[in-house]
Amino acid sequence: MKCPSCGKEIEPGHLYCESCGLEIRIVPDFEPEIENSITETLSTVGEEIKERETEGNGQEAETNGKEHEGFFLEEMNRSRIRSRVISLAAALLAIVISVPLLYIHYSASYQTQKAEKLADQGKYREAAALLEKAGRQEGDIVRNTLLLASCYEQLDDTEKAIQVLTEEIDKGQFPSEEMEKLYERVIRLYEKQGRFDAINDLLSDCRDESITTAFQHYMALSPVYNYESGNYDEVLYLRLQANTTGHIYYTLDGTTPTASSEIYTSPIFLEAGRYQVNAVFINEYGIESDVVRNWYSINLTVPEAPAVLPESGKYQVPTLIEMDIPVGCSIYYTTDKSEPDSSSILYTEPISMPLGRSNYKFVVISAEGVKSEVTSRSYEFTMDGSVSLNTASSAVIRALMAQHILTDEKGHAFGETGIHSFVYETVVQIGNSYYYIFGEYVTDGNGNRKKEERMYAVEVYTGTPNRLIYDENGQMGLIPLI
Repeated sequence: MKCPSCGKEIEPGHLYCESCGLEIRIVPDFEPEIENSITETLSTVGEEIKERETEGNGQEAETNGKEHEGFFLEEMNRSRIRSRVISLAAALLAIVISVPLLYIHYSASYQTQKAEKLADQGKYREAAALLEKAGRQEGDIVRNTLLLASCYEQLDDTEKAIQVLTEEIDKGQFPSEEMEKLYERVIRLYEKQGRFDAINDLLSDCRDESITTAFQHYMALSPVYNYESGNYDEVLYLRLQANTTGHIYYTLDGTTPTASSEIYTSPIFLEAGRYQVNAVFINEYGIESDVVRNWYSINLTVPEAPAVLPESGKYQVPTLIEMDIPVGCSIYYTTDKSEPDSSSILYTEPISMPLGRSNYKFVVISAEGVKSEVTSRSYEFTMDGSVSLNTASSAVIRALMAQHILTDEKGHAFGETGIHSFVYETVVQIGNSYYYIFGEYVTDGNGNRKKEERMYAVEVYTGTPNRLIYDENGQMGLIPLI
């Protein structure tokens, strides 16, 4: 086909002239040859009919002698007219046949197929031109749009590819499964560009739950609280939940949380008082959600801090650490400087002050779970003139060897495979003297250690070993080992 403007040959499938830029219409006019043939045929038939009428009028004046010649000429004219009519009918039939063929040739389906072939050949610009002209007007619009986006992507025009996809998404006129194909393609393009914020915005505007669920790992929805803002007469374990992988950050002082704020890893314990809990979710792509702000007022009585005796200080004699337990409450403590809570050691009876330096933290927790202020104590307990703990433990081992219970100082026993060890527990006063108390443990070949019922008491100043026993009244007694 030649360009009607400059006469340059236009390759099949092109919609514009590469020489002069003239746009080629999708459905062209009839070919000039056909139109001229129709016009010429109709004109000739009209002239024949007119001549025939003129000749007929003149023949009325002719003599009877020419009647035979007139009949012969009339038959020739009729034959000539029939031939013209047949030619006209053939031309009209060609037109009727050519119109559907032209429609098929320039239909969206045909253009799409042609665009696919061009794309397969790497002619993405020509394929895009076909699809832009006709491919998205009818037929399988989603298929055509995806193909058009692929062409622009191959032409390194990602923005144009995104544009054609989002234009169809904004129309929202396709079934859910078709819409998901469009979303999937544009999300892939955004991800390729690293524009995860654009993905989040795109999905945030989507009202199709099946689509947002399918791509929710790209979204950063605001954290969900298990308690609404309000007044409560109980302790709250506030839980925060996110929609996908990432981290929730929160503050309790009214400030806006950021990636440097406290990371939520476990329920937030809210006891008596007022709290403003602000939280934000940041997904694995670095997209931040909107900040959620909740307020809580916990109306509960806070118990008094525990009154612990003795006070912190240095001690030279065994001393008990004790306190009163408030009614309906419990006391918990730690010895590793950590903050005590309901998972710490439960205080049930006075504690023997250990030798050396020790640190205690105590807290009262009410039945409602409200914690008091923490009471801290630090002690240094020494006994002047006393034997060391190692010396006292060795005295027990040597005494048991003398009684042929142990075979060596490493703790091996006759007829046993385990190793015996003696662990210091406390210092107690028995009668007028003080004694180190040791528990006996046996460790088997697998490293499992088990405490035995036997206990030992070593006089702190002389190092004399004894078996520790209890009478029927629970009073401690001694059986010398040497």
